[in-house]
Amino acid sequence: MQYLILYNFFMIKYLKEHKTETILVFAITIFALILRIIALQNFGDLWVDELYSKYFASKNSAIDITKALFKEDFHVPFYFVLLHYWTKLFGSADNVLRLMGLLITTLTIPVSYYVVKDLFNDFAGAFSAVLLAINAFNIHYSVELRFYGIAILFALLSTYFFVKLSQNFNKKWVICYSIFTLLLLYTYNFSFMYVFCQFIVGLIYFIKTKKNCSKYIGMYSLIGVLYLPVIVIILHNILTYQTSILQFVRDIFAFDLSCLFTLLMTIYTNCFEQFTTNDIMRNYYYFKYLFSFEGILYVVIPISIGIYGFISALKSKNNNIKIFIYPAILLLIIQIVLVFCHTLAFVLRYTIISTTLILLTSIIGLTLQIKPQNKKNEFVIAICSLWLILNLIFLFHAGKYSVMNRNIVYSQNLAQTVEKLDVKQDDYVFIPRFDKLVRFYIPQGNHIDIDTYDSLFLGNRPQDIEFIFGRELSAKLDRKMAKTYLYDYLVNDESLIYLHKNLKEKYFSKMHKGQRFIIVTDEALDTLKTNQEWFKKDINVYARSAIYYTLSAKILNDIIEFSKQDLKYKQHLQPSEMFDIYVFEKE
Repeated sequence: MQYLILYNFFMIKYLKEHKTETILVFAITIFALILRIIALQNFGDLWVDELYSKYFASKNSAIDITKALFKEDFHVPFYFVLLHYWTKLFGSADNVLRLMGLLITTLTIPVSYYVVKDLFNDFAGAFSAVLLAINAFNIHYSVELRFYGIAILFALLSTYFFVKLSQNFNKKWVICYSIFTLLLLYTYNFSFMYVFCQFIVGLIYFIKTKKNCSKYIGMYSLIGVLYLPVIVIILHNILTYQTSILQFVRDIFAFDLSCLFTLLMTIYTNCFEQFTTNDIMRNYYYFKYLFSFEGILYVVIPISIGIYGFISALKSKNNNIKIFIYPAILLLIIQIVLVFCHTLAFVLRYTIISTTLILLTSIIGLTLQIKPQNKKNEFVIAICSLWLILNLIFLFHAGKYSVMNRNIVYSQNLAQTVEKLDVKQDDYVFIPRFDKLVRFYIPQGNHIDIDTYDSLFLGNRPQDIEFIFGRELSAKLDRKMAKTYLYDYLVNDESLIYLHKNLKEKYFSKMHKGQRFIIVTDEALDTLKTNQEWFKKDINVYARSAIYYTLSAKILNDIIEFSKQDLKYKQHLQPSEMFDIYVFEKE
């Protein structure tokens, strides 16, 4: 408490003595906050990952949240617990939930200023704050109802104190580093890889300097002990996932080398559209876009400036730069290697720690060239200004391609449409994918507890697998053989006899006259036939493809067809671009 009082005293004193700087940082922060509020207003519906955040935060207590994560997910609890108490205070409206992360992550702007200024120079601090303020990647994850934006804040503070303790290994820096590193570890599950990279880089440094090596290892040992509860959760879920039929990386996400180019776009430009790498064709569109005037202006030039700054930073003899960026580079290399080994999905948000620190390093590399009577000064200031202006113009003039106009359409009008249906308590409501999430909008009815996503990927719902595929086929299905055994079903359009039999015995035959069977789905059935044709033409295409979406759509299609055979088909509603509702009735 004494340290906290002293810190507040000196901080207030510092801000008063540096009024111009304080006003500048405050102005940049307010500008960043305004941009994020505009983005929030245009962000649209909660999408699936955000609904997961809402789902876990809606549990009764922090203990219940941790239990649910242990059983159903592999993420760590801090963010969801924080969101839980936020809902207690302010409610659970979509944008109210998003506001928590927005307010916290906006602090990244002043933090980036003071961190970069203290470690390097004033101009680097100011330019870092401004460029982060308008950075599309940072804006998006400040607004999205996920933990990535908060992870950036904790990672930046962890990195800062990591550099400080490399300069002077004392109690103050050790405590500060440990606190923010643990906050990072309890916020973002993949952050343990970054902390491991910090440990390796720091260990090499302290071995070279022959100072404080044992104390350094002791600090990480203590952090490891305090991190043990999360390690238990992660190990449990890794083992659980190993029993699943489909592999998350292989069967959802595609990858080729063109995806690495979108990484550069994410770091240095505001052309932020590619959330995941499912759609490789979009990457080839980007390559084509490069040869246009706009492509050169908004993509090639910012990337070229950023890479120039990054190379300049790496060539610098400044020791702080090495400690600052080497863990992030090592992390990115490990992630790319794991992607090539089909162990990790190459999703841009998974690289958010590395991409943010690489961006800041590029800025530092540019600004370190500004020295008294240096002929390069005007050139460096000019390209920094150009980079800033181009990214700012794209932010406001890219229309639907700008992060300021995301307008995600997912659950729009779903609740209103269901309300018009007047769902009775004995009506069966079947949401084959993400029932626990979509249930926020459809709380009525007798929900059928079968989830194709959880059963195919989590490996903790064997009863669902048996319900869908039957006991004999379920016993054969595993990660190695799933594609082989499911080929005839997916490609040759065979039906699942046991799925029909189980639906009939457990639901259709027990329904009374007038009782309804309502199927709600966000599946895209229109691509099913196209995929089947591709697979028929070339078995190698089938072998290489991520089959989850095709398999999930095929199961849904069968459920609809079986319902048509045994029940009266009443109507098909489409409350939004994402959802379809099929209504059946017992005659």
